[in-house]
Amino acid sequence: MEDSKEFLITEYKDYIYSIANLFYGIDKEDLFQAGAEGLIESFYSYDDTSKVKFTTYAYKNVYGHMYALISKTNDFKISKDTWKLYKQIMEKYQEIAQRDNQVPAMGDVARELKIDDYLLSATITACNKALSLESQVCDNKNYIDTIAVQENVSIEDKIFLEESLDNLTPLEKQVIKYRYYQDLTQAEIAEKLGLSQVKVSRCEKKSLAKMRVYAREVC
Repeated sequence: MEDSKEFLITEYKDYIYSIANLFYGIDKEDLFQAGAEGLIESFYSYDDTSKVKFTTYAYKNVYGHMYALISKTNDFKISKDTWKLYKQIMEKYQEIAQRDNQVPAMGDVARELKIDDYLLSATITACNKALSLESQVCDNKNYIDTIAVQENVSIEDKIFLEESLDNLTPLEKQVIKYRYYQDLTQAEIAEKLGLSQVKVSRCEKKSLAKMRVYAREVC
């Protein structure tokens, strides 16, 4: 039994490390061991007649075990390559949505980017967790969370903000400008745009997340 486990872990060693490599600041071997436990669990529950690839099926368990380890600390960091891939995923998602005029499946995004489904899912999950933990970017310059125009904001900072806004959709850009440049409440924005307050709230959160990703790329 132990031999078969060792063989399985060896066979999928690169797969486990590809998920562990999304992070730094946490010991890679600890992440690998956690991921290996998830892999073994997946192996015993996987239906080999399924059309779903084993790596895609195993992702939830592999990442889940790593996530449990990561959740014990807020000191972990996302690698620069991971943020870069996250940005590509978000851009491709928007591109497909605009081209096909419908919400794309994550599998379609993965195929067009030529990456595995599990890597796409792991990247999104990891970056979303990091974004939820961090309210500041670029060495504590929290421009994105305090966008309101003020006279003491430097020209460089204003340029930075304008460039980050260019990565948003027209609706997202409008919500951010109403919210932070004109200091409107979400309820007031909802009334102006004819949307629900819930939708405005979601749009704002999504926009700030995208702007944070841009900030990481240029810092």
